[in-house]
Amino acid sequence: MIIRETELFKGMNFKELQIIAGICSEESYQKGTVIFRQNDPAKSLLILEEGAVDLIVQNGGTLTYEITEPGEVLGWSSMLENGRYTASVICATDLKAVKIDKHKLDRIFKLHPDVGLKVIKRLAAVFTRRLSNAYQGLLMVSRQGAGAACG
Repeated sequence: MIIRETELFKGMNFKELQIIAGICSEESYQKGTVIFRQNDPAKSLLILEEGAVDLIVQNGGTLTYEITEPGEVLGWSSMLENGRYTASVICATDLKAVKIDKHKLDRIFKLHPDVGLKVIKRLAAVFTRRLSNAYQGLLMVSRQGAGAACG
């Protein structure tokens, strides 16, 4: 199963991975399927196995980001208390993904706090990487805009 290759679960031992695998389900979605919508209550975490999704953020404008990399985590907001999805996810192709229910994951964390701590630390690393990439993208756009204004 792809969870052992996912950044969110890296560094976990075999027993810990087995605990997580026990609450996973493999799901298939057709192209065009809306998996979740921005601002909906975050009920599950998805790990992309194969295919592509469009991650769509709307806030006065629309930003679409295509995710195609196997092992990429979607719906991380489900790991936060009272979380809501920060983006909509729509299948750009037929898709296979691993789904992890928020409540089942919460139970694992309560029974195995060491596993929960590892996952939360990895989640922070994933979030930090995405935020850094977003900052770099904004800087590039800003520099391009400044260059056009000077030219």
